[in-house]
Amino acid sequence: MNNVSVILLMVFAGSLIALQGSVNSALGKYLGHPLQAAMFSFGSGFVALCFAVLIMKSGFPTVSKLAAAPKTILIGGLLGTVFVTSVIFSVPKIGVASVVLACLCVQVVFSMILDHFGALGMPEHVIDFKRVLGTLLVISGLILINFKR
Repeated sequence: MNNVSVILLMVFAGSLIALQGSVNSALGKYLGHPLQAAMFSFGSGFVALCFAVLIMKSGFPTVSKLAAAPKTILIGGLLGTVFVTSVIFSVPKIGVASVVLACLCVQVVFSMILDHFGALGMPEHVIDFKRVLGTLLVISGLILINFKR
């Protein structure tokens, strides 16, 4: 998959983040609590992933393989739980655009730091002027959409 295809895939996936926040927030309101919505969201996602594993024939990970993995790389589900629950809680209070852009701002900043140091075995991408300028533009967008007249 070339870089343009990957970027287009992520544009599509990124559009789902706003939709996911709206849907999960509405579910939380309907069910009466954000944690119930997050639990259903992760449960249905788990079921969908199980089907994907079966259809794509990639196989399930073995318990021994998971037990041998560095513990620091096993926290993705926990991190996702905190993120999804926070989004469900925040969307009704500040709106989808503010939630998504606030998340995006910190993701860009933190991602640049991780890239710069090649954290967790990822390739290094040095922080340079263009990356800093792009980040400042994203942060400016957050300020602008939340500025009330």
